[in-house]
Amino acid sequence: QVSKLADVMIRHGVKKGDRVVIYMPMIPQTVYCMLACARIGAIHSLIFGGFASKELSVRIDHAKPKLIVTASFGVEPKRKVEYISLLEGALARVQSKPDKVLIYKRPNLGHVPLVPGRDLDWEEELTKAQGCECVSVPSDHPLYILYTSGTTGLPKGVIRPTGGYAVMLNWTMSAVYGLEPGEVWWAASDLGWVVGHSYICYGPLLHGNTTVLYE
Repeated sequence: QVSKLADVMIRHGVKKGDRVVIYMPMIPQTVYCMLACARIGAIHSLIFGGFASKELSVRIDHAKPKLIVTASFGVEPKRKVEYISLLEGALARVQSKPDKVLIYKRPNLGHVPLVPGRDLDWEEELTKAQGCECVSVPSDHPLYILYTSGTTGLPKGVIRPTGGYAVMLNWTMSAVYGLEPGEVWWAASDLGWVVGHSYICYGPLLHGNTTVLYE
């Protein structure tokens, strides 16, 4: 799915250096999006799903994404989190509108209307995708922008470059945490935070470990 998702992004105008905002719950498709961006040199900005429209809009306006990827719902113990309505509230506030919004419709969680000309259906797009090769980038090419919480002012976008970050994470899995490739690893964090970026997605996968996602 990562290669096909990268192809979807390319077909809708995303290229190396473009920003992609990811606003999704703790599901495998979120990791696919991160890896698809890395595959083509796009810079992802994954926004914590607990943020509502105002916080989301500030980050969208700063990142100026060409594409936003979201899901229909997040699932919590006693409720569904309606990502689409939260995203629409954010887009009503922003100056920098994305060209497209790619929506993953979660199975058995209700109908999701699409905005004609803007919204793309995840499954339909992947059905048409052929996959694509990796795009080569220099080691200092930005991998992602991750925003601070904003509790002491406006959120600040922290940029992580690709090469050194990957080398460091791969090293820590064995040198710091004592894991061998093939073992199972669980970081009890959220993909929306730096621990989640580093030790739910990139670190264990680079080191050959199974990583556990828990929504």
